[in-house]
Amino acid sequence: MVTGCGGRARYDGRLVQADSLMWSTPDSALAVLSALDTLRGAADSAYRDLLFTQARYKTYQDITASDDSAITRALHWYRAHNGEREKFTRANLYKGAVMEELGRIDSAMIYYKTAEAAADTTDYYNRGYSKMRIAELYQNQHSQNSNAISKAKEAISCFEHINDTTFLITCYGMLGAINGVKNPDSTEFYLSKAIELSRRFDPPRQYTFKSKLAGFVYYHDKDYPRANRLAMDVLRNGSEHSLEYQFYYYAVMTYLKMGQIDSAKFVLGLFPPPIDAVDSMNRLDAMAEVAKAEGDLLNSKEHAVKSTEEILDILAESKEVKLIEAEHAFKSQQAESNEKSARSCIFTLTVLLAVVAISFVLSLWLWRRFLKLKENERQAMMKELNATINALDDKLRLANNMNANTSALVRYRLDAFQELFDSIKFRTKREENSKKRTVVSLSSILGEIGGQYQMMKVALSDSFWERLRISVDGEFNGIVTYVEKHYPNLTARDLRIFCLVCTNVTPQVIKICMNLTNVKTASNYKSNIMKKIGLEITFDEFVKKYMSQGFCE
Repeated sequence: MVTGCGGRARYDGRLVQADSLMWSTPDSALAVLSALDTLRGAADSAYRDLLFTQARYKTYQDITASDDSAITRALHWYRAHNGEREKFTRANLYKGAVMEELGRIDSAMIYYKTAEAAADTTDYYNRGYSKMRIAELYQNQHSQNSNAISKAKEAISCFEHINDTTFLITCYGMLGAINGVKNPDSTEFYLSKAIELSRRFDPPRQYTFKSKLAGFVYYHDKDYPRANRLAMDVLRNGSEHSLEYQFYYYAVMTYLKMGQIDSAKFVLGLFPPPIDAVDSMNRLDAMAEVAKAEGDLLNSKEHAVKSTEEILDILAESKEVKLIEAEHAFKSQQAESNEKSARSCIFTLTVLLAVVAISFVLSLWLWRRFLKLKENERQAMMKELNATINALDDKLRLANNMNANTSALVRYRLDAFQELFDSIKFRTKREENSKKRTVVSLSSILGEIGGQYQMMKVALSDSFWERLRISVDGEFNGIVTYVEKHYPNLTARDLRIFCLVCTNVTPQVIKICMNLTNVKTASNYKSNIMKKIGLEITFDEFVKKYMSQGFCE
């Protein structure tokens, strides 16, 4: 029973006690481990980390992204101590289990395969358990069914040596599910074996496999009375928690195939609430078939359409796990482990050189990327503002036929944006000969970046803001004067941004005018101004209300 008491190290008796309780009462094992306060050394600490992870996994506690720290410490220790082969195998198994719980299937496969390779030939439990977990991962990928069958059969061979009926039942059930209708004889054989063993050693589990067999008999044998007998046995005696949702669909369909519509409707009423899209699809399919059998074609079609939509959602969200890549990663890791030797000094020196080289290359890349982005930004702003100025020029030409006030407002707006255009146009640009500059250090690059950032800023005069304000005030019936008078908590900076937003320029232009570093900040100014005004309406609604009423309450 005490699988962890072997090896060269002598462990704390409380750890050995916890290990002995792990298989029968993992809750008690976890309680013993949680009560431990002090341990003698690294061997006991590694042993505790292994048992603690194992106990948490066996008691179905939630796994989070930080929960692999304990098992990782244990794995590192056992990797360095060759005399602890069984614990090293176990550490890899539960490291793989944690990775699987965290959704990192490729890493889980690597650790399961490492455990399989590390297990002693007489360690039937760990060998069988690792093979079974690998088979389960393969089972999730339909393209890997042959590998899943092979690993499940190897696991059965191991569990038969130690007469572990719990995992034998699991493996037989897995083989029955994997073979499916492609190998009907094997499917019937393995599911029947799982049912027989469950009936003798774990009676509640038999109904899980009977529900699978009912579906197989329904789809493949089309023996509807037999499928119905199996289904009714499960419904009467099995726990609803042991049933797959699709089972209820089989139960409904067997009654429909035998022409018993009322019984089918009764079973339809037993459907539990669907948990996911697959459950919802099965329920809708059953409802469609019942409606069709009753002659209600309109409802039948409606349910069928909804079921099709669920299928499309499932296909859109599904992802294929790349197990072949995991195989290659495992082989690479194994090769690295075999080549590990007394080259630690060379490795350390290589790492230091790599860090220096990466720092140098990264610094150079950041410097060049910064200058490129700033130049691209300058060009984009030039293009955008040039288009704005051209539009204002066209408007000014049309304004010649308007009244003098309208023409003046357009002229104010045009002059203001012309100043902004000139400010951006004459921002200092990188000289051609500076491309030949030799980078000496990271600090020099950072200094260059800081200098370039300062040179990229615009400097707009007070006359720019005054012309813009006059233009906005004239176009929007004195709206700037109104908000300045009625909302004194708005700063001069807020009023400038208010004018820019009224002119309907893009957040990029606002960013340039106000020398901001983030476009998102510019986009948020509308809502920030409305928060200061204190009205629970949008900026655009405020302007619209002012223009229609002449005031905002």
